[in-house]
Amino acid sequence: MIMATMTTPIERNNSNLVVDIVSAISTHAVLILKFVHKNAWTIVFLIAGGYFCFNQFIQPLLHKYRTEQSYKEATNPDRVAVLTPDMKRIRAKQQETMRQKAIEAEIERKKQLASERERKRVKSPEEERWESKCGGGNRLGAEVNDDHAKSH
Repeated sequence: MIMATMTTPIERNNSNLVVDIVSAISTHAVLILKFVHKNAWTIVFLIAGGYFCFNQFIQPLLHKYRTEQSYKEATNPDRVAVLTPDMKRIRAKQQETMRQKAIEAEIERKKQLASERERKRVKSPEEERWESKCGGGNRLGAEVNDDHAKSH
């Protein structure tokens, strides 16, 4: 028994179908390439002209239309009525935090000014002599260190 490879009609149809599809694709590709080769400059100028027209005419009109739509939505009374209380609440919270920061900054600024003034203050010779002999002492009205006061 000689076994020959026999193909069924369905297998032959499938292989013919694949060959037909590849052949059709290559035929269309050749036609497209011939068209592009024949009309290349026309295609280039059409693309450049389309890009220019889009940038000069269509894009500004689209921007204007979108701006008008956005304005209509932003000024819609129903939307504004819903958003206004939230906006006021958020602004009040922001103002409160900024007021707190301003108070803290003012306190810090006053501390820096006082320390800068003390650093720049020129001591009289008598003050320097008292500090070197007596250890500085306490100024009148200044807080007294309790540990130092108890030891004397």
